[in-house]
Amino acid sequence: MSHRFSAIRAAWAGSTVLAAAAAFGFAAPAVAQDGASTEDDGQLATIIVTANRREENLQDVPVSADILDQERIGAIFSGAGDITALAGTAPGLNVESSNGRVAPRFYIRGLGNTDFDLAASQPVSVLLDDVVLENVTLKSFPVFDVERVEILRGPQGTLFGRNTPAGAVKITSIKPSQEFTASGSLSYGSYDTISVNGAVGGALVEDKIAVRIAAQLQHRADWIDNGFTGEDNALGGYNDFAVRGQLLFTPTERSSILAAGDCQDFRVWPGIMGNKES
Repeated sequence: MSHRFSAIRAAWAGSTVLAAAAAFGFAAPAVAQDGASTEDDGQLATIIVTANRREENLQDVPVSADILDQERIGAIFSGAGDITALAGTAPGLNVESSNGRVAPRFYIRGLGNTDFDLAASQPVSVLLDDVVLENVTLKSFPVFDVERVEILRGPQGTLFGRNTPAGAVKITSIKPSQEFTASGSLSYGSYDTISVNGAVGGALVEDKIAVRIAAQLQHRADWIDNGFTGEDNALGGYNDFAVRGQLLFTPTERSSILAAGDCQDFRVWPGIMGNKES
């Protein structure tokens, strides 16, 4: 039997611990792959999904699903957008928030919870590397260094637990490997909008331990006018920094242990100066 112990994950916002979760299993890792094989004779590439917690061809899975690959995700978030930028990227998916870049609400096929209470349960579950982000604040964690995003429409409670009667959004990050890799991107726009992200990873101990560290910084200056005071460009700015670290231990060819930690520091601009902290 192939043993896979996956995802010891914790999340922080600033210096406050928001939540921690752990998941252990004895199954193949849940990794979605887009374009796993490409035919040279003009046929479409095979799209592999894990809607049934195992790798399958999307055409063979009896689930209504959409896949966002790495290239498309990079384009969606290149403008320093938050997770609500996923709205409209797949049929039936909507994401909105009454709290700016935090506490998003997900809807699939129009089914969701409009309650903006931070403790409100939602019928759409968000999973990061198979760990459920149940608290709505955790659902606002930035999407970066991600391999795939799967949007699964319809009830998913059998395989993914409670709070999935409308569907689930599965986010799969890029995992550590023995091969050294490094990547990065930079974008700049109006209102001093900046998005910088990068990742580096490789082997620490050959064939045994691999590590990957990824980080992202998003910034935008104030751009909303205050009609009450008459001040121009008084609101709307932010600094959003997030980092993810992963450690993969492979003691044998048939077993592996993956530990990961995520940290986010979000502050309303100019947060780096200690003012207007969120």
